Amino acid sequence: MDGVLELYRIFYTVANYNNISIAAKNIHITQPAVSRSIKKLEDHIGIRLFSRSSRGVKLTYEGKLFYEYVEKAMFELSKGEELVKKLLLREKGKITLSVSTTLFKHFLIPKLEDFIKEYPDIEVNVASKTTFESLKLLDDEKIDFCIISRPFDCSKYAFIELAEIQDIFVASQSYIDILGDADTVSSGTFMFLEDGNITREYVEKHLKEWGLIIIPEIVFGNMEFLIEFAKIGMGIASVIKDFVKPELTEGTLIELSTLPVIPKRSIGIAYNKNMQLSIAASAFLDTMLRVINES
Repeated sequence: MDGVLELYRIFYTVANYNNISIAAKNIHITQPAVSRSIKKLEDHIGIRLFSRSSRGVKLTYEGKLFYEYVEKAMFELSKGEELVKKLLLREKGKITLSVSTTLFKHFLIPKLEDFIKEYPDIEVNVASKTTFESLKLLDDEKIDFCIISRPFDCSKYAFIELAEIQDIFVASQSYIDILGDADTVSSGTFMFLEDGNITREYVEKHLKEWGLIIIPEIVFGNMEFLIEFAKIGMGIASVIKDFVKPELTEGTLIELSTLPVIPKRSIGIAYNKNMQLSIAASAFLDTMLRVINES
């Protein structure tokens, strides 16, 4: 196939103009060069493509059949060139990312809005997964990015920290009143995320360092449920402070000071450092970093 594609292009141009001289001017090569290229292509495929006369050239029957396929190929190549131009201008493309429901609602949506406004023609696909599920998708090269919270071993990934978060324990004022002076740990009804969740693992690890082992009586796979159940007085919920700021301000939730302070941790964007980012994915990363720096 070496060099044959150029012969196809010359054949296609000559067939469109039915004239070697005009075709030569159009593709900016000499008339003899065009004639040699047509002869070379005819020798390559073993058939005569044009009949020649004083008025120009005309496709043979076999040449017409061959032209139909070359025309389709040239059309697809032209579409490909246009697509690449749009990709370079960031007018086309697709990114796929994975994020937990909680991080999507409280962290990603405000940043994603800026990206969509700036690049409305880039398709954004979001999968709602846990941190461990997201990292598996990243390992399998099924997504471009994942938005996750640490800690985890990120040595095999490129990880860029975007924000710090603080895990806290909250309850409604009505529930706190019911507890009264009773010991919070032994008397409280605790609500955690489900077992295997990276947030729960982080919280429990630090509680154990304080000599506390808390067995939750209510478990959810989504922090939104923890927040809502805490608001109606069902117990003490382990939540992320940044994501309940309105409730803390309004007083519908109260941060408990009777439990240990959990060290802050980070939210970041992770991607496979062995995989080349697409132009669209690079645009997304640039936008995320800019929005974070401006906030």
